[in-house]
Amino acid sequence: VDADDHNIYIYYPMSAGGGSKRLFRKVDNKSSKYYADEHKVRRDGSYIYEEFVDTQGTDVKVYSVGPYYGHAEARKSPTLDGIVLRGDD
Repeated sequence: VDADDHNIYIYYPMSAGGGSKRLFRKVDNKSSKYYADEHKVRRDGSYIYEEFVDTQGTDVKVYSVGPYYGHAEARKSPTLDGIVLRGDD
């Protein structure tokens, strides 16, 4: 597994409409693309698979700052429309 590989695939279960979404390093304001007919799981490398969790379009990032403090942020997930929203800071 390569931590610098940002070619992440999200495979949607058929109950959620199926298909897959590919996440990648942001180009302009886009960071993902949906493929309705692509649901074959990649098996040509080493990957980490996690359970699909339907977050209703919310992306949560959690940061740990030392052993006793954590900070979390929630925002519109770029997987909804592929567009990354950033603040001015």
